[in-house]
Amino acid sequence: MALFTQQDRLLAIDTPLGSDVLLLTRLKGQENISALYSFDVELYSASTQIAADKIVGENVTLKIMQADTLGFSSGGYRHINGYVRRFRGEGEQLQGLRRYTAEVVPWLWFLTQTSDSRIFQNKTVKQIATEIFAENGFNDFEFRLIGQHPIREYCVQYQESDFTFLSRLFEEEGIFYYFHHEDGKHTLIIADHNGAYETCQEGSVSYQAGSLSAHSIHAWSHQYEFRTGRYAKRDYDFKKPSDRLQTGVAADMPLNGVKRFEHFIYPGRYEDKSFGDQLTRLRIEQDEASHDQVKGESGCRSFTPGHSFTLNRHDDAPDEMDDYLLLGVDHQASDYSYTSQDDVEREYKNTFRAMPASRVYRPAMITGWPKMQGPQNAMVVGPAGEEIYTDNYGRVKIQFPWDRYGQYNENSSCWVRMSNNWAGKNWGGIFIPRIGQEVIVDFYDGNPDRPIITGRVYNAEQMPPNSLPANKTRMTLRSDTHKGEGFNELTFEDEAGEEFIYIHAQKNMELQVQNSRHKRVEFDDTATIGNNSYLAVAHDRIEKIDQNQDTTITGNLTEKIDGNQGITLGGDQHTKAGGDITYKTGGEIVLDARKITLVSGGTALVVSAGSVNVVPSLNVGSASPGTAAIPAIPEVLDTASGTGSPFVSHCPKSAA
Repeated sequence: MALFTQQDRLLAIDTPLGSDVLLLTRLKGQENISALYSFDVELYSASTQIAADKIVGENVTLKIMQADTLGFSSGGYRHINGYVRRFRGEGEQLQGLRRYTAEVVPWLWFLTQTSDSRIFQNKTVKQIATEIFAENGFNDFEFRLIGQHPIREYCVQYQESDFTFLSRLFEEEGIFYYFHHEDGKHTLIIADHNGAYETCQEGSVSYQAGSLSAHSIHAWSHQYEFRTGRYAKRDYDFKKPSDRLQTGVAADMPLNGVKRFEHFIYPGRYEDKSFGDQLTRLRIEQDEASHDQVKGESGCRSFTPGHSFTLNRHDDAPDEMDDYLLLGVDHQASDYSYTSQDDVEREYKNTFRAMPASRVYRPAMITGWPKMQGPQNAMVVGPAGEEIYTDNYGRVKIQFPWDRYGQYNENSSCWVRMSNNWAGKNWGGIFIPRIGQEVIVDFYDGNPDRPIITGRVYNAEQMPPNSLPANKTRMTLRSDTHKGEGFNELTFEDEAGEEFIYIHAQKNMELQVQNSRHKRVEFDDTATIGNNSYLAVAHDRIEKIDQNQDTTITGNLTEKIDGNQGITLGGDQHTKAGGDITYKTGGEIVLDARKITLVSGGTALVVSAGSVNVVPSLNVGSASPGTAAIPAIPEVLDTASGTGSPFVSHCPKSAA
């Protein structure tokens, strides 16, 4: 049985199944900075029936024995820790052992197995990542950040895996990551500066063409690539609409003419120019990372992305001697010593990519952003007990149906702008959506982080103001009294022969016309006033009535005229008072008529041209006293008559 032990082998694996239950004979893997690693391994076991639940999803450690300075096994190991993503039993056998294959991945890979839509508010990328890692049950990570990473007011994960979501955020802010491996665990290192690089165990190596030394590089090529020499960005902030928010950064690449070529990006995904400058600088540094790279082959088993080494010797080009950061390493190793106790070939080799360690690595922006394919519906939300919740820009808070974490309150979203039918400088239209209303939301350039309300719709819980389809010919604009009962309304009825316009003011109504107002009613005009009516006319008022006017006053009528009053009648005038009639004037009263009759009780005074008659007892003039009688009222104005001297304003008593 000693034959089937991993002790002193080039390759070994530790699993939850126990020591030497699985024997590692071959591995092939790819590691890259800011990417998930994957190792395909070949295994043999005396157990022909290994249950999937005992190994799939479990943590394992691959071991590659390090070599001493002479190339012999030193007893130390390079560890590659991870989780079994896939495990398969094969039909082949070796020395009576069944063959298995498996794939080993980091714990970060499990974040590719999620999909979510949610909103993060007022958090940095570090805070967002920490929250997501904790939700998935992982704490083997370490942040090494020194740059300024802004608080994101509103950051949406939409139909993305947690891994994709974090990858695009890291890429946007120039954050890279790699893995630090130990026996039994691996740690995700998240960084943004070259001081966060670790040093390989084989920290100083030489390039020796054709050498097979386990501690040397035997193939080396240095590639320089022409890249864009300048980036420019621009964006827009509605709070500073006149600012252009444009940034521009030139590359440091020492290539002739490189700065003549520019990439312009809009929108730049920023609202603060300083952050825009930072993002533009990151785009340049991303290009510079691929501008100057090395490719090579070696037997250095400790080579790991995110780690650096020093090239201490280069036989062909001494100026290549420098510090380099490993960007990617492809490993191949095999150990079939289980087939014989004799000395057999054990092989390890790798190919790698590297860049000068003096530069800061920035991951390329290869992870796509979700692009909203069209408008979505949402609910207007706000604090409990409120009906309207807005800010000084007329923005509101919303919650999308896909947001499982929002509580339908003022914390469900950022402030969201809304489209209005008109919008100008202190003019236009404003209809603030109210809590509970369903709205249509679109997105600037399809960006889920930048929503805008473009419309409102009815639903089964919020129906139109008019019953439909019965009132299909009516167009209505009806409001709802805030925290009360009632509404204001403007309705247009377009049914043929029934057309009308209806205006309802729940309380007060004000109409202000800066110049003229013209009103024409072709038929009846009816006004009913429940209390007082006030009219103030600064100049003249003219009324023309072609037929009759009937005025009924159940109380008093008081008129005050500071100037003159003139009344012209084309016919008769009748005045009837239930009480007294009093005239008081500071001057004279002149009654000019063909005949004047004054009646009191049974006596009448009739004044006409040439005579004054008092009926029944007095006659002044030529007529006899019996010729005048007290006429009925109002016929007295037409029938009273007499002759004699005219009545004058002064009539002295006779001496008798």
